Amino acid sequence: MNSKKNPRYGTVGRPMEVDVNAFSLSWAQHSVVMHYDAQAYDKPYDFTTVSIKPNFNGPGGKDINIGKEKGTEVIQRLQVNVRPDLFPKPGAFDGKKNLYAFRAFNFTSERFEVPWDKEQTQSIKGRRAKTVTVQIVLVRSVDISLLGQVLHGNEQGNPSSIGPGTVVASSLNMLQAFLQAAPKMANGNLHKGKSVYMQWRRGYQQSSDQKRIDDRIRPLRLVDGFFQSARMTTGHLIVNIDLSVGVILQGMMLEELCATFLGCKNLRDLNERCSSPVYFDKLRHFLRDVKVSIKIPGKTSKSQGRRAIRNLIRDVGSHSFDRNGIPTTIRDYFLSTHGVRIPSQSVGVVIGNHEIFPVSVCVVPEQLYKSKLQPEHVREVLSFVPKNPRERLQRIKAGWQNLEYENSEFLKGANITVHPDALTIHGRILPSPNILYSGASGTPPTPTPLTLTLAKPGTWDVMRKRFWSPARPNFVLILNLTGHRDSPDMNKLMGQLFNTLKEREPHPTGVDVPNTSTIINDSGADLSALIRREAERYKAGPIGLLVLAILPENAAELYANVKRVGDVLLGVPTQCIRWSQKLTQTVQNNRGIDQYLNNLVLKINVRCGGVNHVPASTAMDYLAEHPTMVIGADVSHPSPGSTAPSFASLVSSRDSKCSIYSAQMKVQPFRKEIIESLDEMMTKAIDIFRSEVDDTKNPKLQLRRIFFFRDGVSEGEFETVREQELNALKKLLVRIYGKDRPRITFIVVGKRHHFRFFPKQGASADASGNCPAGFVVDRGIEHPVYSDFYLQSQPGLKGTSIPAHYTVIEDENLGGNGNHLQSLAYAKFSMDSITCSYSFPFSYALCHTYQRSTRSVKLPAPVYYADLVCQRARFHFAPRFLNQLEGLSDAATDDTPESIAQEFRSLHKNLKKTMHFM
Repeated sequence: MNSKKNPRYGTVGRPMEVDVNAFSLSWAQHSVVMHYDAQAYDKPYDFTTVSIKPNFNGPGGKDINIGKEKGTEVIQRLQVNVRPDLFPKPGAFDGKKNLYAFRAFNFTSERFEVPWDKEQTQSIKGRRAKTVTVQIVLVRSVDISLLGQVLHGNEQGNPSSIGPGTVVASSLNMLQAFLQAAPKMANGNLHKGKSVYMQWRRGYQQSSDQKRIDDRIRPLRLVDGFFQSARMTTGHLIVNIDLSVGVILQGMMLEELCATFLGCKNLRDLNERCSSPVYFDKLRHFLRDVKVSIKIPGKTSKSQGRRAIRNLIRDVGSHSFDRNGIPTTIRDYFLSTHGVRIPSQSVGVVIGNHEIFPVSVCVVPEQLYKSKLQPEHVREVLSFVPKNPRERLQRIKAGWQNLEYENSEFLKGANITVHPDALTIHGRILPSPNILYSGASGTPPTPTPLTLTLAKPGTWDVMRKRFWSPARPNFVLILNLTGHRDSPDMNKLMGQLFNTLKEREPHPTGVDVPNTSTIINDSGADLSALIRREAERYKAGPIGLLVLAILPENAAELYANVKRVGDVLLGVPTQCIRWSQKLTQTVQNNRGIDQYLNNLVLKINVRCGGVNHVPASTAMDYLAEHPTMVIGADVSHPSPGSTAPSFASLVSSRDSKCSIYSAQMKVQPFRKEIIESLDEMMTKAIDIFRSEVDDTKNPKLQLRRIFFFRDGVSEGEFETVREQELNALKKLLVRIYGKDRPRITFIVVGKRHHFRFFPKQGASADASGNCPAGFVVDRGIEHPVYSDFYLQSQPGLKGTSIPAHYTVIEDENLGGNGNHLQSLAYAKFSMDSITCSYSFPFSYALCHTYQRSTRSVKLPAPVYYADLVCQRARFHFAPRFLNQLEGLSDAATDDTPESIAQEFRSLHKNLKKTMHFM
């Protein structure tokens, strides 16, 4: 396809050449691959079951579902150990139900019985060994040459050509299975999803820094993982390879692991330390979902199966159960049955729903650690990742050798070649918008602008600048909730903060605060009553009130309570300050205090109704010429194992500069990605927009355009979003406005992809070694069906910058033109035709409207705001739900997502039109 004639490709900006972590894949044009359907049955002749199940039940008679990892292991043992005579060459299994082979098996349909456990080869003590019945049926042979139609761009704009069940979908699934088969089967490698975590064998030497990290985080260990994904682009197939960090739990006895994690010397020390609720809860959170095997001294285990820890208990020996109708303690049972003594106060674990074991008989096999990391471990992970783009690319190239592409029988047999050199592609650096602050004269909403031209893309300075629209809070209530009386340093900080807010040199922000309280010392036990009482004492009403809360350094529950009282109960904006030792030293020596105060003031001004800055570009002028609403929407899901529901958020602009947003949040069904309450939230967003202007008297003020940025949607969900969200939105707009409804541009913004860009040596990289802010790529790795582009809008800091991925689902405003979407500067607009000249960035400009920063950010501001709103979901529930909502509660609970959802409390009406979430 000629990209010069295709409107999806942009031309604005300065050209720049980069490497990308993508490798060209060649597949012989006439290769044919056999597609088998692998199904495991729990009944001998049940040909209708499609799920993979063992032929035995779990505790309590419950069905056991086989996960991808276990399914892959079962199919591999079947081919290599159980019936190798029927599999001339092993096939590659996708972990679900598809088995692919480049050479036909010696059957077209067959049923097999495979031992459940790896080590289990025969029955034990006369008991029938646990097995799973596997049915494999030849489905079809797939000719991958049919991919050519899509790769050559002939199906652009036709998503049905690549949907589930198509030859294209099957071919890509095959490619993925073949790529991952060899590294997944290698000894010592662990895998999860599309990533393989490996022990380095060649081409890489662990650094002394990495060894020191391993010593600091024992019993965990960090290893490089490699994400692999076969992808179609216009013209060719590629493999996207990226680094991922594997957090490995080292294999050892559980008792040793617990002692190592808590820094104990021995079991006695471990038991004493676990008598402290703080250490016990820390260990309980750490062990959640860790898999263990049982190894009783002198006994042969019936099963080497791994099972997950569900809970931790104190003094395990004292717990009792009915044994043949007689109450028996676990201590007496282990002594009489196994000859194992359990010391007093020993720690135990609950496995499954009811089985209890002391930690001394549990073995932890090496495994990926999947629970939430401790803060100190997160810091080590960040220090483990490559420090700059070139180092990242070098580690990817070193790891490429260990993915065994050249030696893989699967790839050789299917005539697939992955080329070892990273692709070089061409992008463009978009021009930056200017940034507007308020000048010395003029008043909102039409201040005299002070224009900043950015010397360095993506960064500017707020020092000595007057906000575009300074807020006017009426009163500030200052609460000291640290548990200590206010100190001279605390009073000094408050004085510096209010000097920064006021319109005086050297901090002319313009946010003048007429009245404040003294610092009120309180425990915070009843925050709602405290704020009401003190506000009444100072004769301060809720409108225009700001609560400034000074908190201890570690006070997650108190912080959540402050936000809950402000957001839900009283309807007042709140600003928290963590009174740490570091902040105290900053106040005392005045080093860095200006930056700290300016960051604080940025949030305060916006929460109180102000606007810090606005970008200035022809793109922003385009948004302002006709009534336009910009929307960000997101759905967040609970942590694995949590019983919390999911949440949907929507933020919508209500000013001509697209800088002031209102927010809404609703409870979603558990792990449902499609926004269920979109109609209700959009109706409220339109009501708020119309409350700013009366479009019934002046039709020119009627909403004409909507730009909808949707976060958190995977490629496989694009068409579902189109059908269930975009089409629902269109119907709603027709109901409200009739046929002359606002036009919609619907864009999915992705941040969980794995493409990274590496400036060529000597190219115009920024100081961090990354591409400059504004770097855009729309060819070389573009999707052959959907119109998409990658925009790295943020300046580099540490590591390798992550570009955002924009996929245009539908565009009624800009004609699907890359220059319009990436680099829009219009000459004339009408609802019947669009005429554009091309200069300044549209999506890029919105990345400069984020009000908490003086840097451009990696996503359009409304997308960030929607994410912030979702993060505040925990503030809308009673304190007892806090751990479950943060994914920390692993104790037994009767709560379900539905029962927790009933406890959700809506945002207070006073904050409906504010940016309280900042």
